Amino acid sequence: MHSVWVAWPVRALWLLIRKALRFITCAMLLGSRAYGCSLAHRARRFTACLIFLGAGVFLTTIFGNNNSRLPREDKMEQHLAEMQSHLLFLDSLYRARQEDVMALQNKIHGGRSSSIPRKMAAPAYEAPWATITPELAALLKNLSGTRAASGFHSKNLPVLRSPFEFQLLPHLMNDPYSLRPAYHMKGGRAFAQVVIGIPTVRRDKENYIMTTLTHLIKGMSEADQNSTLIIIFIGETDMKYVIRTARQIEIKFPKHVKSGLIEVLSPAPTYYPNLDALPTTLGDSLKRVKWRTKQNLDTIYLMAYAQSKGTFYLMLEDDVIAKRNYMHEIKQFTAAISISTPNWFFLEFCHVGGIGKLFRSSDLVHFIIYVQLFYNNMPIDWLLESYLADRVCTIDKTSKVCMKNKLEIRPKYKTSLFQHIGLYSSLRGKIQKVKDPQYGSAPTFYPHDNPPVKKIRCDIQEHSDHTMKRAYEGQTYFWGTKPRRGDLVEFWFKKPLLLESFTFRSGNMEHNTDRFYATTVEIVPALNVRNFTVVGNFDEFGLADGILKKEVGPIAAI
Repeated sequence: MHSVWVAWPVRALWLLIRKALRFITCAMLLGSRAYGCSLAHRARRFTACLIFLGAGVFLTTIFGNNNSRLPREDKMEQHLAEMQSHLLFLDSLYRARQEDVMALQNKIHGGRSSSIPRKMAAPAYEAPWATITPELAALLKNLSGTRAASGFHSKNLPVLRSPFEFQLLPHLMNDPYSLRPAYHMKGGRAFAQVVIGIPTVRRDKENYIMTTLTHLIKGMSEADQNSTLIIIFIGETDMKYVIRTARQIEIKFPKHVKSGLIEVLSPAPTYYPNLDALPTTLGDSLKRVKWRTKQNLDTIYLMAYAQSKGTFYLMLEDDVIAKRNYMHEIKQFTAAISISTPNWFFLEFCHVGGIGKLFRSSDLVHFIIYVQLFYNNMPIDWLLESYLADRVCTIDKTSKVCMKNKLEIRPKYKTSLFQHIGLYSSLRGKIQKVKDPQYGSAPTFYPHDNPPVKKIRCDIQEHSDHTMKRAYEGQTYFWGTKPRRGDLVEFWFKKPLLLESFTFRSGNMEHNTDRFYATTVEIVPALNVRNFTVVGNFDEFGLADGILKKEVGPIAAI
């Protein structure tokens, strides 16, 4: 009977602590609206909650010391570690509300010390980029009554804020609406235990977002779905594309959109700087610099929005699949590691790039500011490594010691819970080699519906049955050996064509480096078959594509 008598107080104490956490959460939410309350009163209320929670932890420790063989001792420790993480999250919300109150007080009293420039105060009228074109109006009318259409009511969307954003990203000051989302399809879920952030853009060849969402949802139990929020960030400024993508998600996952599991978010066009004017770094081409800079900006926008939505933030990409019950394993490992390694910065559930990294939401603000400082310098996965090094490495220590210190604040799970499946990168032309027998092999080529030809000339020696003719007809890929300077590949059409565009892609997943280098694309006008005109070049990724002007007229060959 003695063991039963001890177990019941522990259970009752756990319920009391959970009630205290709910009270703190309500205080935070109410405090965000009740600006009329004094800051001192709210601070005392929050301190009282902390004291109550501290007393609960102390009492639990006494129970544990009196009987070290309690049946649920390990589970209680995990619950307390989870509560500590949630408390840190609530504390970050409280600090944000403090900032709001101080800004409001300064405004009421005519102060000028607000962290937001006075000229950035948004006027009452609509943002200039929110103008509804006839095409967009027709699209919204066709989607009337759907959640996808309701996400465009931009004047009701809150302005996103992040510390020092205007100093570190000065282009944001060109438009008072630069941090207001241009689109937001939300389901009303105010809080989640885990927020999954997935940035996505229009891809060159394939779009994987539906496959990713399907695996993520199927890999969760119903209980996990109820405590999770998936935010899809569409990093595109074409509003028709954004709304159509949101509508596709709503049609594919109506139940989960309605329940609030899935949200769709897209930024204002003025959130991005002039990417063509970026300075090149790391010896990369401007094309790559633009891609990684935008990827960094997309990442921190999504983090800044998600940091107030849940206790933890899981960083993913839009081309992954997940193991079944992955969320259950994440929660178990997080609870256990928070006891043994309480000072972790992020947990790693996949070893590829920025996939499967779990953060405490309360820690995101530090990394957001770090990326704002160096967003033009390096890719996001490099910035993660650099941030860890700056936190735990010193110049007087060896790289081996630095690596050991970094592992202490980025514990790794025993196996990868996520697999990268994307063959075609969001960087146009880049092919990413991904091969995992567990999920099958990726295709080595994609057939095209090419116009009929009367002859094909190929100076490059062809390997086996991988001929240029069979590749052009969509039967296989072309495999050439021993290419030489000056070799030609010509396609002569059966009749002259008014060609609108062209795309040539070299290299595939199995042979990523077998590309055309220093190679041009030329066309032959039908009126002058001796006149070859250069219309494009293969880039660093082995891709050549372009649009032909109507003035070119019919062409005989390319």
